[in-house]
Amino acid sequence: MAQQYQRSAVRRQQIADAALEVIAELGLRGFTTQAVAARVGITDGTIFRHFKDKQEIVLAAMNRLEDVMFSEPLPADSDPALRLEKFFRRRAALLGGMAPMGRLMFSEQLAHAAGEAGREKLRNWRQRNLAFVGSCLTELADEGRLRPKLAPRELTRIVQGLLLTFSFERMLADTILPDLDKRIDQSWHTLRALLVDTQ
Repeated sequence: MAQQYQRSAVRRQQIADAALEVIAELGLRGFTTQAVAARVGITDGTIFRHFKDKQEIVLAAMNRLEDVMFSEPLPADSDPALRLEKFFRRRAALLGGMAPMGRLMFSEQLAHAAGEAGREKLRNWRQRNLAFVGSCLTELADEGRLRPKLAPRELTRIVQGLLLTFSFERMLADTILPDLDKRIDQSWHTLRALLVDTQ
């Protein structure tokens, strides 16, 4: 019985991963059980032994994406600038380099296909990311290290927006961004120069 459950869990994971690939490459219009089944090497009818409907498949795909996004604990360094840097670099590498997950991380496509549960999950992801960035920036402001007259709340959106450019560029390139590490370095150093008062 345990072995059968393990095989079922593995198959569910394979189906969820295949669904992510199909949606990333073909969009929601191309997201069919036939397309997913072909990637896994099963019949489309077999999918419904593991999932009750397509919405449940997308929710499982979002769970897989969440596992990747939050697999490592958020940085916990005492220096908020260092915490923010580690977070930024990690997210930028994921968004700019990972296929197909990076391009779907903040996409409305998955949330739309998964219904209200998917929309709630996407809101939760965004809130967790924004809260972390906001806490780093607020701490920098409290320490007097944020540039004068800059507000942490508005700056949080700037950091998030810069991260999203890695996702957009990744979608347009349709491959891992060339010189990704260099792009991340340049983006972080520019962002740090804008945010952190070094005097």
